[in-house]
Amino acid sequence: MPVLQKAQGIYGYLPIEVQKMIAEGMGVSLEEVYGITTFYSQFLLNPKGDVAIAVCLGTACYVKGSGEIINRISEKLGVKPGETSHDGRYSLDATRCIGACGLAPVMTINEEVYGRLSNLDEIDPILEKYKK
Repeated sequence: MPVLQKAQGIYGYLPIEVQKMIAEGMGVSLEEVYGITTFYSQFLLNPKGDVAIAVCLGTACYVKGSGEIINRISEKLGVKPGETSHDGRYSLDATRCIGACGLAPVMTINEEVYGRLSNLDEIDPILEKYKK
């Protein structure tokens, strides 16, 4: 775990080439390293965009419409959940509970929290702030 954390600190994520080097260097299989990186949510397999968007799909948020929010963002930006745009500008992730259930539905953009997003029309103006 500490080796993976350090590598992610250097690269920002853990591309398969880095996972191969770690596996070889530690004398373990690539499958073991990959299993750890995919099990723990702290590890990223793709680089984050300059504008990193995460939509909570935990129970409270999902019940209040976060599934529709992530679909709207995906359509608007042309980025599927778990992906980063080709230009590296946007990344979109579906997350589990972020501990802000009282603000459901919630999304974060570069660590800034946006809550009580009950109206899909609120999404476009928020995204516009990050187009510059």
